Amino acid sequence: MLECIRPVNIVVHAAAKFGKHRVRSTGQFLLIFLVLHFIRTSSSGGISLGAHLVCAKAPGLTDKQRAMCRSSPSAIAAIGDGLKMAYEECRAQLSGHRWNCSGVGDGNHFGHVMPLATREAAFTYAITSAGVTHALSMACARGELPGCGCTGNKRRTINTIEQFQWGGCGSSAYGARLARRFLDARELERDGRTLMNLHNNRVGRKVVKDLVHRECKCHGVSGSCAMRTCWRALPQFRTAAATLRDKYKRAKLVMPHPPTNPQDINVRTHLVIKRQKHPGLGRQPRKSELVFLEQSPSYCEPDTAAGSFGTHGRICNRTSRGEDGCETLCCGRGYSTTRSVEETKCRCQFHWCCNVTCSKCVTTVETHLCN
Repeated sequence: MLECIRPVNIVVHAAAKFGKHRVRSTGQFLLIFLVLHFIRTSSSGGISLGAHLVCAKAPGLTDKQRAMCRSSPSAIAAIGDGLKMAYEECRAQLSGHRWNCSGVGDGNHFGHVMPLATREAAFTYAITSAGVTHALSMACARGELPGCGCTGNKRRTINTIEQFQWGGCGSSAYGARLARRFLDARELERDGRTLMNLHNNRVGRKVVKDLVHRECKCHGVSGSCAMRTCWRALPQFRTAAATLRDKYKRAKLVMPHPPTNPQDINVRTHLVIKRQKHPGLGRQPRKSELVFLEQSPSYCEPDTAAGSFGTHGRICNRTSRGEDGCETLCCGRGYSTTRSVEETKCRCQFHWCCNVTCSKCVTTVETHLCN
């Protein structure tokens, strides 16, 4: 049975500060996520008519992405899983910050955009890339991607020094390649924002690959562990997201630097760190550093143009001096305190046999809301 899907208009171009910069959509792939049930296929790798219909109608995709959608529907389903995971973790990692990923990946707002090339945009691109890489790698390891496999001579090798036997294959490398092929395909223009997005996409993939670790299982009589089978295990995605959160706090302000000799085709425009204290150009950013092109707004007040929802009505922590503290989160506007009474069961006891009795405890809960 075929299902009809109404196309959704997505605005992906707008004027911005940096020349011909356009607004970039980070939620344009949510349509794919919402129709995963429609394009998922069996492990045999068949291409369904539903996949063709969805890929043809899904707005915001480039020609390369649309071709990949048609040819690899199972990979697109995994990409949708990765996007959902990335958006959820984005909110979890920055829950106490002024900018807390509100609106990013919101299913009710197709085509969510990051209008400014800020560190928040850098984090969003990186965590999206990491989520897609992780999900594709997991799908590869589970055997759900027809194009992901291992050659016979690489599946099991013996390490004679440590006496362990390798099992499995490099699913994380395959996931990173597929994530790069899909996500980087949306960067069509050749400008500073494209360089920034491609760089942060790579950081997200690199974090997942760098956190891959070895896990082993012992074999032998009575647990002697005479032989071990080891494999490369993906990290928990929350670990990768926490790593990116730390990089977000240390992100580097950069600027595009054109080649000194425009006639030299071997030298392209690249990003260099913009010095804060001393004028001039700094070094090129490392492959592990997030980068951004412009300073972030305060995010204190609602500002659609800046992608800010403001902090009015946000819950703050009165005793904290961190990002979630009322002083910082409320931007100096003060806060209001509400008190509520909660009744819970407490001091429960088990009586033989078979009854449990509990007392009722009444507690007063204070909630602090930004003005």
